[in-house]
Amino acid sequence: MMSTAVAKKPLRQVDSVQHLLQNDQARNQLSAVAAKHMNPERLMRVTANAIRTTPKLQDCEPLSFLGALMQCAALGLEPNTVLGHAYLIPFDNRRKNVTEVQVVVGYKGLIDLARRSGHITSISANIHYSDDELWEYEEGTEARLRHRPGSQEGKKVHAYAIAKFTDGGHAYVVLPWAQVIKIRDASQGYKTAIRYNKKDTPWIAHEDAMAKKTAIRALAKYLPLSVEFTDAVQIDNDGGSKIDYASFAMNPEEGPTIDGEFVEEAAEPEAEPVAEAQRTQEAQSEPEPTKAQTSQTDSATLAEAPQQHRITYGHVTDDIRDGAPVDATLKFHEDALAAMKAEAPELHAELLAEIEAQ
Repeated sequence: MMSTAVAKKPLRQVDSVQHLLQNDQARNQLSAVAAKHMNPERLMRVTANAIRTTPKLQDCEPLSFLGALMQCAALGLEPNTVLGHAYLIPFDNRRKNVTEVQVVVGYKGLIDLARRSGHITSISANIHYSDDELWEYEEGTEARLRHRPGSQEGKKVHAYAIAKFTDGGHAYVVLPWAQVIKIRDASQGYKTAIRYNKKDTPWIAHEDAMAKKTAIRALAKYLPLSVEFTDAVQIDNDGGSKIDYASFAMNPEEGPTIDGEFVEEAAEPEAEPVAEAQRTQEAQSEPEPTKAQTSQTDSATLAEAPQQHRITYGHVTDDIRDGAPVDATLKFHEDALAAMKAEAPELHAELLAEIEAQ
């Protein structure tokens, strides 16, 4: 009787993730958005196993959990499996005082999605270590990239990604490790992990995998890709803004919307790949402004500022609104604020004035 009651309960009244997995409306929502090759029943079983391996998931807000699961289903990626395609990550939303779910797409998931375009026969990524058996990299008229891994115990030197096309051509990008670290350090998730001494953040626990994903995303800008790949990059990045998965769960026809809280990196590197085949460059759209950028000020100064300074503006105001000490926040963003002061002094002055007014 209890099982039947849970199955028929309106979705908004489902009070736990465990009950969510037994709810008919939740299953219907999954079926409505799932990719053709995805089986909602199997997805539910995979999800139950994910909860066993990551117990905190069962404490998450149910609609947020369902929306994140629906996002994985729409992309056609099974979460939290040995395939490493995607992950459901619980995180504490301090502003709402609830535990929500974030979707993180793994680099293997990006590879799987890239192959679906029909123009790419293979795509891979790797790390070049100083003790590798062979590394040959040259650009120009004699461009080439050859790599034979070794014991991988030396210093990390490069991250790279390479794609082969159905017509026999290829394209690749090579990122110096210093550039990889620069991207990592700009990641809001990494900054938060350092601030709160968290060791389970992807950039700390899985640095090589994150570096490979960074290289793939840099290469992706120059490849003919599937719609699913573009969507995956959007939800995994989205200018650092968190997706409102609870809203997506209730209104899947409207698609995922942005909640405005920074949780991921805000930018990707600009790297020129070498290509022997015709390729198309993905049009890059600027990320949506954060809630801090829209609700706290409507000035033309902010609207006209360079993207990186708008992002910094949002980081600082969000942190302070969340209760972080002003002095510590300004110290933490010291380098970015110095760049803002030099390149966008009016915006810098406006930010300081807004902080004083709070």
